[in-house]
Amino acid sequence: MKEIVLTIDYELFLGKETGTVRECLIEPTIKLASILDKNSSKMTIFWDILHYYRLLELENNYQELRQDRILIEEQILELTRAGHDIQLHLHPFWFDAKYENSKWNFNYNRFKLQSLSNENNPNNINTIIGCVSISKKIMESLIRKVKPHYKTTTFRAGGFLIEPFNEIRDAFLKNDIKIDSSICPDLVNNNGIFSYDFRFYSHRPKYNFEFTPKDIAKEGNFIEIPITTIKLPGIRNVYYKFLRRIKYPSLENERKGFGVGGSSSKKQKIKIRRLFSILLSPQICQYTTDSNFREKFNYLYKKAPDYSTMIIHSKLLNRHTLGILEDHVSSNKIRFISIQEYLS
Repeated sequence: MKEIVLTIDYELFLGKETGTVRECLIEPTIKLASILDKNSSKMTIFWDILHYYRLLELENNYQELRQDRILIEEQILELTRAGHDIQLHLHPFWFDAKYENSKWNFNYNRFKLQSLSNENNPNNINTIIGCVSISKKIMESLIRKVKPHYKTTTFRAGGFLIEPFNEIRDAFLKNDIKIDSSICPDLVNNNGIFSYDFRFYSHRPKYNFEFTPKDIAKEGNFIEIPITTIKLPGIRNVYYKFLRRIKYPSLENERKGFGVGGSSSKKQKIKIRRLFSILLSPQICQYTTDSNFREKFNYLYKKAPDYSTMIIHSKLLNRHTLGILEDHVSSNKIRFISIQEYLS
């Protein structure tokens, strides 16, 4: 049996169709928690707390948002009672989100924490220090209702945009948040404001750092728990793309929303011209069930060492991926642990 660190991003979709709180958060997380109970597995839930903050701001004007807030509170407290670990996940674009005609409309100008003001004002949530400080207080105030000594200690950046870390470092030091799990070694994303480049970052399951998680610092104040990534050889990549198209054409039909972005016709032409070189190139994959199917996940499982860190999103859980997780838990191939268990 492998012990794997399980992390889940607890958030809505970000695009024009966000999905609902019940469909993207509550129902899939109930099913996941039930599966984990089968062998006393635990997880770390990275809670998109600024969504909750926005619900608190607007709930007096919209009854449905009040109900969303209550559903989230009840589930977070229940997960805490069950021994799961709730930690901090920040998407600052929620500050500019508007709720109109029963839908969320987003402006992504302030997508990452570093886009907020660097003014040293912990009482202003629109500053870096204020966003971290106030978010931590909100989480701790709620969760201490059932776990009196709870502390927010761990962070995952929205969109994995932890860099440049030195711009947010002081805010975390002042709030005693010294554990991060945002790095995906060797992954690169060139999509505008969502871009990151994790080439040349360490694959160690955990390490200390100080000013950037790119540089290991033995005595660093911070601990990085990278999301495990695994390289798929080119020929295996081709096989899985073929298998996905033939055997699992409806894998994502249960999605209740859509992510940001999309391919333009120009990008599509580039993809067509480079199709064979792309298909035959090795692919870097996160260790996840998200948008994955059984055969591919089984390969990732075999390649992942003990104490790898797995990422899933509640909004991307469906019958197929929940079935994969249930098979691995019920057969004791995997026992999942939280980040706090891993570090204890």
